[in-house]
Amino acid sequence: MEQYVITGIGVFNGLGTTAESSWRSLLAGETAVKEIIWPDDDLTRFPATYSGIKIKLAATSPIPEGEHPEYFDPGWTHWDPNTRACLLSVDEAIKDAKLTSKNTAVIASTFGSGTRVRLDFFTALTNGRSKVSPKKTLNMGLDYPAATIAGIYKFQGPNTAMDSACTTGLTSIDTAVSMLKTDDRLDAVVVSAADHTADAIYVYWFQSLGALSLSEDVNLASCPWDRKRNGFVMGEGAATVIIEPMTKALARGAKIYGIVKSCNFVTLFDSDTSPDPQGIGARTCVQGALDLAGITADDIDYVNAHATSTPIGDQIEFDAMLALTPGRVMVSNKGQIGHGMATCGIIEIIYTLLTFRDQRTPGNANLTDPLATGMILPDKAMDVNVKYAVKNSFGFGGRNATVILENYER
Repeated sequence: MEQYVITGIGVFNGLGTTAESSWRSLLAGETAVKEIIWPDDDLTRFPATYSGIKIKLAATSPIPEGEHPEYFDPGWTHWDPNTRACLLSVDEAIKDAKLTSKNTAVIASTFGSGTRVRLDFFTALTNGRSKVSPKKTLNMGLDYPAATIAGIYKFQGPNTAMDSACTTGLTSIDTAVSMLKTDDRLDAVVVSAADHTADAIYVYWFQSLGALSLSEDVNLASCPWDRKRNGFVMGEGAATVIIEPMTKALARGAKIYGIVKSCNFVTLFDSDTSPDPQGIGARTCVQGALDLAGITADDIDYVNAHATSTPIGDQIEFDAMLALTPGRVMVSNKGQIGHGMATCGIIEIIYTLLTFRDQRTPGNANLTDPLATGMILPDKAMDVNVKYAVKNSFGFGGRNATVILENYER
């Protein structure tokens, strides 16, 4: 039976402008979390956005024009930082996979689309300006990055964007595998996501929901699994993976990072924002993914958790994984990169694949007083022995998503 593998990766975030540099910073315990005031040392603008912490992103600073591929020139000046970050991660992943086939689909998602353009657009509307730049306005479409990728690389397969809250990344992975299963003309799918949501609109949005940490101490603002956790931090960045059927990847001699063994989804609505308090959705989702993968919970060596540093969500996920996979190493990357919404599932899959490669995991940042015992929650990087891993993403509206990944050993 055909299997589906990941052959290329790309990352652009506050820890690094490539997958490798971001990974090395993660292992070293570096953080992209920093204190800010809006927008830059101006207390009079956006005073209602009093959440004091955000994520630094390389794209928030001007990227020198010479630091992008020359074929980006026609659009570069018109792209929002969100679109720029997305395209840079895509370019890295395509080159990493040595992907040349035009029979390639694109799934590129974003929770916030062109957030900087969006804010400018709303300001122009409020101030009565008759129009804004049409080229820049295009960035506001959730489908704009996907269309732009296809245009630049001349990919001729299906082209779309997904939107399912924090489970968007894993939903995109599953959709990519389904595309490859149902259309043998396709050679690969580019799966990408980008979020530039640490801006006034989205900080105000999630702050209004009571989801964000209001701490101004970077060591307290994003601390998954810790008793002092008090909300999450908005994350920014972009991540891309290339997925192919294993037979085609092997035939062209592609490098294989890992196998997507299964994807599973369970929706159990209990609240607009919170997961069901008994964690039934999480446990059911993970068990279903194990069943689809044809393995048992005993086979799992490692859990890359969703854990965002919220009081309720972390406890529910911890209890669910303790019930299924007690004693396993479990890590959340969000203490160092924040919560990237659509991006989190894909970037955390990449970090899990690199855990496979190096047999080394990053720690859980800012963890000094664990919420419970029974799982291994490293507070710094450590060596591991991982063949199978669980990757969870849980989202608003009772959405639960789990992907089972297998370490590929040629």
